[in-house]
Amino acid sequence: MRGFPRFAPTRYGWWFMVSTLLAGVAAINGGINLLFLIFGMMLSLILASGVLSDLSLRALSVTRSPPATLHVGTPFLMGLCLHNRKRYLPSFALEVQDAVGGRFVGRRCFYLKVPARQGQQTAYEHTVEKRGRYQFTGIRLATRFPFGLIRKSHDIKTVTDVLVYPRLVPVAQATLEAG
Repeated sequence: MRGFPRFAPTRYGWWFMVSTLLAGVAAINGGINLLFLIFGMMLSLILASGVLSDLSLRALSVTRSPPATLHVGTPFLMGLCLHNRKRYLPSFALEVQDAVGGRFVGRRCFYLKVPARQGQQTAYEHTVEKRGRYQFTGIRLATRFPFGLIRKSHDIKTVTDVLVYPRLVPVAQATLEAG
């Protein structure tokens, strides 16, 4: 299930939008055709950035592959497989961030290019500090493609349950020989 898309300008995006607005004000104030042309080109770049980033995020699916056993305090690799279900178009510059219990994990996975009808796998390292049952509740897909002016993201709700066993402790050699 896909959530609502988030749309946030980057720092350079804010600068570009302010300069676009200034070019538009100067074009209207001065009536200079060249400034109208520049203003139109800048607006088309903003529009193209929004459309192309939306195309890059469309028709993607993510699956997790947790390890068979997890222990408290022991780092593990959580596998993520991103699959592009589009027929012809690849997806570029994708960030994938996992959520545990509604909070996003600090690590992000980055995919430079996922070709059409193909998938790519990666993993991130994570450590759990309490034993018990954990739920990985969602995944955030984000991109700044193509110009880095905006960061568009979608949240996907996908639940994976894992069981975290108690901490591994070293056993003395004498204890092993006595048993």
